Amino acid sequence: MWKYYRNGVVPKRNKQKSDNEVVNLPPIPNGITTKLAPDQQSNIQSTAQRLQELFFSSQALKEHSLQDKAIRKKKSTFGHQVVPLSRVSVETELEITAHLKYRLHQRHSFTPNSSLEDKAVVIQKTKTALFKQVSSNTPHLLQSIVPLEKKEEEEEEEEKKAELVLLQNASSCTDEAPEGQGSLSEGPFRDADAKNKQRSHERDTKQQHHSFLDTQNDDDVNYKQRRFMIYLCGGYKDTIPERCALMESVYPRLYLHCKQRGYDFKMIDLRAGVGDPDSDRHDLAEMHIETLRRCQDTEGPNFFVFTGQKHEILSLPNTIPQADFEAVLKLMEKNKKKLYRRQSDMAVESQSCIIPADHNRSFVLERETNLSEEKELSESSAVLSENSVSSSSVSDREETPLAPSWMDYDQELTLLQTWYKLDTNTVPAVYRLLPVSSNYPDFLSRDGHRRKLGRKAWRSSCVKLRSVLWRSGPEAIGEEATCRLLRTVLDREVEQGLGGKQPPEEFSHCYKRIITDLLYNLKNEHASQFIDLHKGRPEINQTFHQAQQRFIRNIHLKLRHTNIRETNVSWGKKGLSAKHNRSHQFYVDRLCSHFQRTITASLNRHMQVRQPKGSFDMQRKEVSRLKTQEEIQRHVRFGKTLAQGFAFRQNFLTEVRSALEATSLSLNALLIVGEPGSGKSTTLAKLAQLIPTWIPGDVKVLACFVGLTSDSRNVRLLLQTLCLQLSNIYSLQTEISESLSELSSDLCSLLGLVTEERPLTLLLDGLDNLSEEHEADLSWLSDILLPHVFIVVSASTHSKCAHFLQSQVKVSVLSLPALHHEEITSALASRLSSDSRQLTENQWTLLSQSCLSCPSPLYLNLAYAESKQWSSFTPENNLNIPKDPNQLFINVLVSLEREYGSCLVRRLALLISLSRSGIAEEELLVLLGCDGHVKREMASLHHQTLPGSKYSPVPYAFVAGLLYSLRDYMTEVESDDTWVLRWTHMEFCCVVLQRYAPTEDSVKAVHADFADYFNGSAPNSQVFQPLAWIRKERGRRCYVFNLRKLHCLPYHYIHSGQIIPLLTECLFNYEFLLHKLWGLSIYHVQEDLKAAVIVDKDLLDVAVLAQVLSLSHSVLLNDPCQLASQLLGRLEQIICQDKPVTSGDPRRFSFLHDLLAQCRSSSLPVLVPSYTCLLPPGGLMHTLLSGHMSAVTALAYGGRHLVSCSSDGKLNLWRLDEQMRPVGALPRAHGCAVDWAADSLTLCLDDTVLVLQMGYCLQVREVHSGKVLYVEESLDVPVVTSACDGRLLVIFYDGCHMVKVFNLVSSCSLLFCVNLTLEFEPIHKDQSIVVSRQPAKDYVLFAYRNGGEAAVFNAKCGVVSSTLKAQHPAGAIQAVEISSQYLLLFCRYPYKRQSEIIHIELFSAESFQYLRSILGCSQDYISQVTVAGGGSHIVAFCPAPHHGTTEIIIWNIETEDHKHIARFPGLMTHGECSDLRFCVGFCVGERLLRMWNLGSRINDQTLTYNVHKVHIDGTAEIVTMQKNPRYVVCRSTRPGTVRIWNVARVRLKGRPVQVEHGLFSSSDIALIRDLKIYILSDLTTSNFTDAAVYQTLLVYDLLKKSYIKKQTGLFIVPCPQQDYHLLEGEILLGLSETRDHLILWDLDSGYIKGRIKTSYKESLLLSMDTDSHIMPSKEKTGLVMPWDRRTETQNAKRIRQEREAKRKKDEQKRFEREKFNSIDQYLLSGDEQVVVCSYFAHHLNVFSVISEEHLHTLEDRWSLLSLRTAAITHNGEHLVVSNYSEAQHAPFLTLWDTQRGMVRKRLKNEPGICCIAVSDDACRVVFGIAGFNKLKVWDPFRRKHKNISGYGSLNLNWSSQLFITEGQSRAILLSGAVSMWDLDNGTLLSVFTPDSKIQSISLLGPSNGTLLLGFSDMSTLITMLVSQQNAHTKSSTACGKDLFGESSSSEDEEHELANQS
Repeated sequence: MWKYYRNGVVPKRNKQKSDNEVVNLPPIPNGITTKLAPDQQSNIQSTAQRLQELFFSSQALKEHSLQDKAIRKKKSTFGHQVVPLSRVSVETELEITAHLKYRLHQRHSFTPNSSLEDKAVVIQKTKTALFKQVSSNTPHLLQSIVPLEKKEEEEEEEEKKAELVLLQNASSCTDEAPEGQGSLSEGPFRDADAKNKQRSHERDTKQQHHSFLDTQNDDDVNYKQRRFMIYLCGGYKDTIPERCALMESVYPRLYLHCKQRGYDFKMIDLRAGVGDPDSDRHDLAEMHIETLRRCQDTEGPNFFVFTGQKHEILSLPNTIPQADFEAVLKLMEKNKKKLYRRQSDMAVESQSCIIPADHNRSFVLERETNLSEEKELSESSAVLSENSVSSSSVSDREETPLAPSWMDYDQELTLLQTWYKLDTNTVPAVYRLLPVSSNYPDFLSRDGHRRKLGRKAWRSSCVKLRSVLWRSGPEAIGEEATCRLLRTVLDREVEQGLGGKQPPEEFSHCYKRIITDLLYNLKNEHASQFIDLHKGRPEINQTFHQAQQRFIRNIHLKLRHTNIRETNVSWGKKGLSAKHNRSHQFYVDRLCSHFQRTITASLNRHMQVRQPKGSFDMQRKEVSRLKTQEEIQRHVRFGKTLAQGFAFRQNFLTEVRSALEATSLSLNALLIVGEPGSGKSTTLAKLAQLIPTWIPGDVKVLACFVGLTSDSRNVRLLLQTLCLQLSNIYSLQTEISESLSELSSDLCSLLGLVTEERPLTLLLDGLDNLSEEHEADLSWLSDILLPHVFIVVSASTHSKCAHFLQSQVKVSVLSLPALHHEEITSALASRLSSDSRQLTENQWTLLSQSCLSCPSPLYLNLAYAESKQWSSFTPENNLNIPKDPNQLFINVLVSLEREYGSCLVRRLALLISLSRSGIAEEELLVLLGCDGHVKREMASLHHQTLPGSKYSPVPYAFVAGLLYSLRDYMTEVESDDTWVLRWTHMEFCCVVLQRYAPTEDSVKAVHADFADYFNGSAPNSQVFQPLAWIRKERGRRCYVFNLRKLHCLPYHYIHSGQIIPLLTECLFNYEFLLHKLWGLSIYHVQEDLKAAVIVDKDLLDVAVLAQVLSLSHSVLLNDPCQLASQLLGRLEQIICQDKPVTSGDPRRFSFLHDLLAQCRSSSLPVLVPSYTCLLPPGGLMHTLLSGHMSAVTALAYGGRHLVSCSSDGKLNLWRLDEQMRPVGALPRAHGCAVDWAADSLTLCLDDTVLVLQMGYCLQVREVHSGKVLYVEESLDVPVVTSACDGRLLVIFYDGCHMVKVFNLVSSCSLLFCVNLTLEFEPIHKDQSIVVSRQPAKDYVLFAYRNGGEAAVFNAKCGVVSSTLKAQHPAGAIQAVEISSQYLLLFCRYPYKRQSEIIHIELFSAESFQYLRSILGCSQDYISQVTVAGGGSHIVAFCPAPHHGTTEIIIWNIETEDHKHIARFPGLMTHGECSDLRFCVGFCVGERLLRMWNLGSRINDQTLTYNVHKVHIDGTAEIVTMQKNPRYVVCRSTRPGTVRIWNVARVRLKGRPVQVEHGLFSSSDIALIRDLKIYILSDLTTSNFTDAAVYQTLLVYDLLKKSYIKKQTGLFIVPCPQQDYHLLEGEILLGLSETRDHLILWDLDSGYIKGRIKTSYKESLLLSMDTDSHIMPSKEKTGLVMPWDRRTETQNAKRIRQEREAKRKKDEQKRFEREKFNSIDQYLLSGDEQVVVCSYFAHHLNVFSVISEEHLHTLEDRWSLLSLRTAAITHNGEHLVVSNYSEAQHAPFLTLWDTQRGMVRKRLKNEPGICCIAVSDDACRVVFGIAGFNKLKVWDPFRRKHKNISGYGSLNLNWSSQLFITEGQSRAILLSGAVSMWDLDNGTLLSVFTPDSKIQSISLLGPSNGTLLLGFSDMSTLITMLVSQQNAHTKSSTACGKDLFGESSSSEDEEHELANQS
């Protein structure tokens, strides 16, 4: 009952309330009570109103009823279950309390036949209508409405209670969701969600079935992308702190974590830097969902949602079904008419309806008179009332109308029909929301201010449209459909994120943040950012607040609680700001930490990380193999995907089949040409499926789509991939080359294996897409047109590639026909049907005609994609499709420029077009932000003043939207282990460049920006763009190389014209060079070097570096980590000598100095040589020729061709030209003959007959047919040559005097078989006969090696015509040869002292008279000679086994000029050189031939040698000086030469401080100690014995440079050099003349100081069987079984026991006799106090040098003990010996205690031990295993051992040397190469591979940290240190003084070398 109080004065009431007092409650609204304007609103609400809002709000009742239903349903479902008690949260308690209040209200306030909603509707309608009417009447009518009277005390009390309840309700965002299934919205969404999911699932299933239909049989069906994508979503405003913190701090760490394990990682936040979800075409939600689906296609967690207390920004539906929209319109029209009629009637009756004010029920009675009329509108009005508040909340208006009028309905109808138009192109038809710019052109204005106004106007219209749909939708189409239409973007994301992949707990997580004291800070200016408030008032918008609660509860229904993390925070400065509040920073840090841990744990479960095994070079080979396999699989998958989309040109396939059949006969390739986008790739993909059904046999198809990946665009890598596939097909275990020329030959050789039963088809698509490397060389195609090989290639019609193929290669050309009208019509109709679309008649006509004007699949796809933007109401003038794809693409770019800005579109298009094989999105964001024009445009158009992220000022949402708009023109592919974006066709790239970069300077500017980015100018470049991502695992460093940077940085430097930065940052940057060699190969670096060209300027540094890389090619190809040692080992001397003449002059090299300085501080531990010890650049380089898949064994030179043979019996014929490619493989031998791996070949009869010799067998056959003419197997090795221009075949036999002559013209008939006799009797041995190879004459010159006589054999007559003798009896013939004028004898003569020289003695070819001699030099070691240049030059091949190198030397016969023209590592087996341009040979075990162009250096006088040239000697021994550690004395391989080196002086590296020559002879013994040389000379027979002894001692003082002592009359027994040891105090330790004991000579007195002999005791001999250290005896007699013993007679038993006793006695005697064996060898301890001797026996003896006593005998009854593989500790207390136990039949490694004479530890089953090292305390033993190429580390006292795998070229043998250094943590191994090993972590650290043999090695310093190397072919002492970044150690060599006058005034370099490690 309403009461009226005059003047608004309310009288006071008594505090006690009467019992009969009635409280009249106001009407119950169906929603939040509508608030009046501020001037009409009372400051204090009544208690009744607050109770009304609290308990009886329809919204609350609705929520409670739904909760009640859910609880009842749950109860009925689960029944009575025993649930354990648990503590509930505050939110759950509030929910329970609210539910109980609701039930109480239901029971006491309503009758069963009425509902709360109905009553609330009637009362609310009454109140609203009356207020509407009263507003137009007199003021005193309003005064009749009075509020309910209350006592002031009760009002205060109730106000406090209401505030408490409101506070609890406002914080109810944390309500726990009930268990059970649910959706993102309340009940109405469930059915719609289920149907949508079902349709989506069916569509996805269909697409997946279609995509993988033909790939089920592939090995790669379960292919998984090696990348992870995570999608972040949350409120646009309230979750900014969390999302920003994750992107800026966690994302780089997760990115690094994944990259370190070979995975790509991406974290997407489409809301970063964006304030609302508005876009012109309203496709933002679709883009969000599509991006989320992309993330869900990857493995691992992919969806994270962040929630707070603020609801998501609302948006409008893009389309509305026609029936739904028209139902809404119909309802609004109906309501409009009724309201118009009702309001008209009420206006007429308004005067009669007014009753006096004292009538309390007047308004109600008046309203009841019209109740029947308005009854049917009750439900609609209820919704209207509820959603009117929503409207006010959305619009944030100050005043809200109490009820809409018919004019409002009219305006809303107009608004709906303005923005939504019927689109019948969609099936079924829908009403489509128009683009914003259609009504608000300023939305896309170029003026930023106008664009801002346009966005504001659209936002206002958007609010009105949503309000209209909210009010009218529930009644018109139902609440479910309305909620479905009006979902927010976040609703859709969460629905897809939690329902896209099941179970959601595996892929989804939720972070919920609650600001607990937010309600106390609603007046704060930042409060609206975190909770929904009314505009201008610090009050919560309950509609949005409740919607947010429903949103959170539905997440709980979908997601398990373990995946929901809830955090409470308090309000702070600026709300939630980690920058201004420490607690918020702590919260953000904890959030980031938890997020990172969650992601990392999940990612680790999905990652398949390859564990590092072996050394770096082995790991690199394995990674390279896996990458090649992945590359092949990408092409296979891509081809199958394309083949599924083949739908056109079925008739063309028939033409292709016919053309293939024709090419099989003509050996032509099939070239398919067509315009860009005509479908060439799809056609070839379809052919790959059909060809196996067309060609008979087991057909293999290899398909490669050039341009699919960056590697496929490089012709060299393309051929490498093909060769690897072919080698896998034919199961060949061979290494594939990597250079282009070698790969082309390998491909030809592999295709030669194709047979008729197993034909092969090679499909190469898009050859015109090859990159500029190697100038896109296609000449190799001509060489692979072989039988049974079908080659199909494709190229664009007018490309250079197509013209080249048609002109240079035998091809049959087929042109792709244009699409027919029927094909176009069918394709368009099919696509429209699949997309549920249709077009109007005019649109269909326009689309089909456009496709007919450009009948290509590309244009059809693009035109159809453009037509998808059409609606049925699109104006005709907007239906414009250009007639070519390029113009269509331009139109798309123009429209995007209008929406996003021209600068942004221009920059993005250029970045994609000018990138190398695509651009990653991370790179795109950073590079967009680097452009100043883009920054200004973003600030102007989009008001983007704050950066979207730390890395780019361009928000990712803008870039994602732009890329989404270009999705039809762009594709995402994997390249260089990164997913990149690129255009689908190269034509689009050309269009972009023509439009946006018409000048070369603009193109270079973009390339320069790329180069700056990859060079590290971007933030966090060490994370996103390092050279390699490194992780440490089990003590090892695992590298994942950044191939993007390694490829792109030099690429963009080159294309930007920045050659100098290319040199400084790439080619002469050691770290970049190292990583590129390691991550890619040396060929990539060589390609960059070729591109480093400056016009009109010669770059000497580049040329030198290219030569160095060529010299180190084989080493760096297998082990790139040796780059530093190879560079320093070849360039150090050159760089040291590169000094300016004067202070102002420049140096010759500008970049090499810095490069070598960087090498000394490598990021890897590298063995760095101190000086040049490898072959320097500047020599003649060779070219590698590939054509064999196994090692070459023989080579023959003919008139115009070359023939080579490999170990698999394959014969290759080579043409002598500039390309030097194999012409082809020779046919196999016919008949019963087999193909041999020949030892020698001979071409005869104008290159038509080939003679093969293998061992004792001989075979003669025709070259071109393979017909065998003659076969022979003899007792001696045949030596083959020819005469009479190859018509006669002459065969000598190595071991007898027989010679056979065959006539090849008459089918190899035998002419002569004679036995030759010479004046001297030769000594026959292997390769004793040398013969001439030139067939120009009728005779053959032959001789016996090392003899003094040669003979001329007349092949026509079969007799010896003449004999030729050396000019001196000392001459020894090494080789013979014939030229057109001379007979040549190559004789070796003694020269000077300890040297030899070669004389070439010339005899007349006519008279056989001696003419003259040509002198060589003392450096020549001739193995084989040939006559070249038409007889003008002699070429000799000189392999030096003691050096490990080979030299090619040459003589000019007329001028007698002698040159050493080439030198290279390796031993050449055979060489041929008839033409100086083509000198060909091969080395042992190599499958590649080497070719030199000797003519290019024939006139180089710097290569001239003569007899006066100083002989190069090596270092035989390195002796360190204990008292002067900075000095090292080296004994040269030349007798009598000694060099002293100061290893502490940097300026003296490479230069000895003193050299002494002629101090001793080769028969003398020189021992060095403390800068003195003790020389034992005068080896003559003594007066006391017939044996020769050393009788004179000379002592030479190196410091005084003079002999200081000469002592004669000595009696020192001669021994090998290694058996003498010079001890402290001038004591010489050696062996006696019988080698049964050791002798100590006192060199000071010349007498014997003592003898160290054994002193065996009888007790020791008798106790051998009982010693604890001797292994138990196992009888070697026959096995006696127990049953034999039982039946054994007494006599037999006695005989057996006697036999066993005799055997033991004999064995004991044998052991006793072994005690007196001579000494085999002995080991001296490092402190020179203990000696251990071996005796070829089962024991070792240990002696003390100090006391000269026999300490112990180390015996092992069942093992022969030797010191060949043994090591002793420094103090001699322990000895490690490798032995084999005959008793246990097992090898052992035994650790002996020499002080106690017993075994300490044994390691069983260790065979093949070839080298051993032991630490000083014997706690660690390291040994090498021959054959297995690995080291083992044994810690005997800790019972631990481990294996360390070696590198690929490691060859452990018995000459290997092993040392332990640096406190047992590292080991040095010399086994051909020098290597350093980390013993603690079990890894190989570094390897140094020399060009020549290392003759001696020594360690320097107390920790053995410095390595000293002496080479066999150079006298320089090489100091080698371990160079590592940021490592500085001081060497002991720095101590001491300079003694040889080498002190300098500059002392700053004193410790330089010591600190370089």
